[in-house]
Formats: sequence, structure tokens, C-alpha cells
Amino acid sequence: MPSSIPLFTLKRIRIIGRSMEPALHEGDWILFLYRSQGLSSGALTRAIGKIVLVRRTAAPDLLTAKRLVKKLDTGWWVEGDKQDQSTDSRHYLTISESEIVGRYLLRYRRARAHQ
Repeated sequence: MPSSIPLFTLKRIRIIGRSMEPALHEGDWILFLYRSQGLSSGALTRAIGKIVLVRRTAAPDLLTAKRLVKKLDTGWWVEGDKQDQSTDSRHYLTISESEIVGRYLLRYRRARAHQ
């Protein structure tokens, strides 16, 4: 019997930077439902307005948390919540469905407050 490969796994990510404030803070630990081939179109449509995990083809070693804003004819539009701290679709335009590899499940460790 062939071994089965799960369609989704859990991926934990530590937030670095301030691009998703106030929703997520630098140092927060986040759990994402992860699929290396990208999420389906239907799952993405249901995730509009929510936080997703992005792995851009242009930077495959970098995972970033962004808010899924909308679907355009050319692809998906993602943005950070803190515009002046975010590199997102306002800089690199739309991304493909396969570049959205996870959806936010929960924050399991909150960063300590900045002093």
C-alpha cells in the first residue's frame, strides 16, 4: 500500500518585523495550516480579509504573513496591515495562487510587550 502524504501540515512561524501590526507583533509565534503547493482557489476566496502565509517565487526561502485583500484578473493581492513597514503587493503587484501556502490558525505565543 503506498504511503499517503498529507495535503496539509501545521507550520509554526515566528513573526519578524512590524508589517502586520496591530494584528501580529514582532516575536509572536503563529500556527498556519500549510500546503506547499499552495491553497485552492476556493480556500483563498473564503480567506479574503484574513491572514495568509506567502512564499513568493522570487524569494522562495522567505515565508511572510500578509492579509489576503482581493482576487484580480492577474492574481491575488496581499498587504501588510502596517503599510509603512510592509513589502507587499503595493511593491510586487499580484501573486499566484501557488504562492499562498498557508492560512492563519492561531497565535500560540504572544510577544512580550515592547518597553
